Formats: sequence, C-alpha cells, structure tokens
Amino acid sequence: MRWVLSRPAKGSLQNGATLIELVASIVLFAFASSLLFNLFFSQSRNSVEPMFQIRAAELGQALMDEVLAKRYDHLTPLGGVPPCTTCTAAASLGPEGAETRVSYNDVDDYHFYCGPPNSDIKNSLAESPKDFQKFKMSICVYYDGDYDGVVNEAGATEMNAKQIVIDIFPPSGAGLDGAIRFIAYRSNF
Repeated sequence: MRWVLSRPAKGSLQNGATLIELVASIVLFAFASSLLFNLFFSQSRNSVEPMFQIRAAELGQALMDEVLAKRYDHLTPLGGVPPCTTCTAAASLGPEGAETRVSYNDVDDYHFYCGPPNSDIKNSLAESPKDFQKFKMSICVYYDGDYDGVVNEAGATEMNAKQIVIDIFPPSGAGLDGAIRFIAYRSNF
C-alpha cells in the first residue's frame, strides 16, 4: 500500500488561523480589556464618596442635635420662658468668658467655630472621634428672625431666631467638592 500526500484543492476551506489573525485577535482583546479595567478602577475610586457623605451626614446631624439642645441665649432662663428681650448683641456672639465646649450653655457659643475650616472634629467632651479623623467643621450662628436665610444685624425683629449653619468638610482627596452644609433655626422661646 502506498501513501500519497496531497494538497487541498484550490478554493477549499482550511481549518485553523493564520499568524496575522492570531496577532489581531490578541491586540483586540488587550484593547477591550484595558477599556474594561479603566472603567472598573475609575468607578472604584468613586465608591468611597458615599462613605464620606454618610459620615459627614452623621456628624452634621450629631452636631446639630448638640447645638439645638442648648438654650437660645445665655440670658434666656431655663425652660425658655419668658423669651429674652435683651439678647446677646450680634457682634458678641460666641462663648462668654472662659467657656469651653464642655460648658457651652447656649446656641451662639458655637459661633466660636465660625470661619475657615480649621477646626478638627471633636465631640462635646473635647475628644477626637477615631472615625472622623481629617474631617473639618465650621459652625456659624447668626440672627435671622424673619427666617429668610439672610444674615442680618440683630435688630428688634431679628432677635426672634438664630440661624445655625454647620459645614462639614470631608478629608481632602475624598472626591467631594466643598462642604456638606446643614442649616437649622433656634427660636427665642
């Protein structure tokens, strides 16, 4: 018996791939993979933002609860009745004398923290909570008796309410632009 090797006839289909086809498929696979990896890793960076937003919201709410639990003014009697008629002047908002945060007794004492966000987060016992390192805060208190959001000098009608503005600044590089702001009012009662 004799074996004969033959060549395929012209126009018949061949199985397999050429070297050029293999190189082209590798290049296409690498390009598609790089696009998917870039998409995945850019999204993972953004997944940290909600965590910082939640922490800032928790912190802002806790600070607001602390501030709103205080009396309207140091001249307001305990219980709030009768409301103060000669409240602290707008230019004198802030702690009275040697008060510290532990001994703050009225809303406007927190105006001490108003200004650039250079105050590290501390709780009411002046301790730095471990979960809020590198967060900054600003707490400003203004007279706004007509509740229009416009800061006014303390005139006779403006002394009915104080606007409390708390800004929480997440750590730099958190992907959040600017502060997360909380605003509330404390009425004179």
